[in-house]
Amino acid sequence: MCAASAPETTVAELRQMVAKLVARDPHAQCRVGSGPLAPLAAELNHLSAHLATSHMNADEAFGIRALVEQSPNIMFTCDLEARLRYVNFTVPGQGISEVLGTSLYQWIHPDTVEVARGVIQKVISTGEIGGYEARPLIDTGAEWFAARVAPIKTGQQVIGFTVILTDITELKRIQLRLEQSNRELESFAYVASHDLQEPLRKIQTFGERLKTTASAALSPEGRDYIERMQNAAGRMRRLIDDLLSFSRVSSNAQPFAQLNLTVVAREVLGDLETRIEQTGAQISLGELPTLEADAMQMRQLLQNLVGNALKFRREGVTPVISLSCTVDAQAQRCELVVQDNGIGFEQKYVDRIFNVFQRLHGRGQYEGTGIGLAICRKIVERHNGSIGALSTPGEGTRFNVTLPLKQPTRR
Repeated sequence: MCAASAPETTVAELRQMVAKLVARDPHAQCRVGSGPLAPLAAELNHLSAHLATSHMNADEAFGIRALVEQSPNIMFTCDLEARLRYVNFTVPGQGISEVLGTSLYQWIHPDTVEVARGVIQKVISTGEIGGYEARPLIDTGAEWFAARVAPIKTGQQVIGFTVILTDITELKRIQLRLEQSNRELESFAYVASHDLQEPLRKIQTFGERLKTTASAALSPEGRDYIERMQNAAGRMRRLIDDLLSFSRVSSNAQPFAQLNLTVVAREVLGDLETRIEQTGAQISLGELPTLEADAMQMRQLLQNLVGNALKFRREGVTPVISLSCTVDAQAQRCELVVQDNGIGFEQKYVDRIFNVFQRLHGRGQYEGTGIGLAICRKIVERHNGSIGALSTPGEGTRFNVTLPLKQPTRR
């Protein structure tokens, strides 16, 4: 049914295909539609594929020529003005001679052309490799490409650049579906949690009134029921608050800006001053770097990690907590370490502690909802970083957070 409804292959298309074969245009393809000329178009495509390899001898078949001419990726070179100087693929509807000398940007969709232009200008000015994602302006059979851009140098001078395009259409479709699904889930979590606040508030309010006005008339068992109800309502409120915090990591995210992490850490320790004094904790703070980040989320990340260390302390042992950082200038990344001498945990549970609602201890032993570390991981991943932990029962835990000093260009 699809073949029957497709437009017929035309004589003009066949003539254009023959012209490309005569000119030895690379990867020349003809549209195979319907009608009596469609089989001829398919045969010309087979002939094109055969001619692309027939002129190579055995040695060339494993050399640079085969790598470029037979690559499934589109490769091209451009001068400093972004004019196409070489391409290993035929542009649909155009011959190679018609494409060479044109601006690369005229082949990129307007929605993504400025992103591509920014990356290319950076490659030219710095001599460093870059990359971007772009939609083509013409029908190439792919909806999205991942582009890798590298400088062309003669000595130390950059005289142009190369681009390799890889079809990522299917990956992009999956990514967009996942992003939409995540937005819907985050919206659901926020709305559900927000809507639960009012009925919960009424339960707590009327429970308090009942406890105040009718406590004397109730039996000990009745007063115990009210106390249990209030405790359960309090736990649910904390759970809702944490769910809202979890959903807001994405929904209330702020733009990245230059941030002095040492200043943020000092503010966090100031906020936790009462708990630090109550536990007698010894806190050491090393020099932390300046990086591109969301200030509120970095504050929440450090507060959750330090608060976690204060909570899971060993009985009768003075908590010792350190915050330090090492910077890899070449990789432009830093590793933040929060280490304690608390109760620790079995290393086999390391993946579990970063999941929502996962607890390694009973609710009666330690307060909390089991969302704090899940929020930490979500914040770190939003900052294009990673988080892990090393722990030994009875000796303490070391949280390692790796973050880029500079965030990649946002799409």
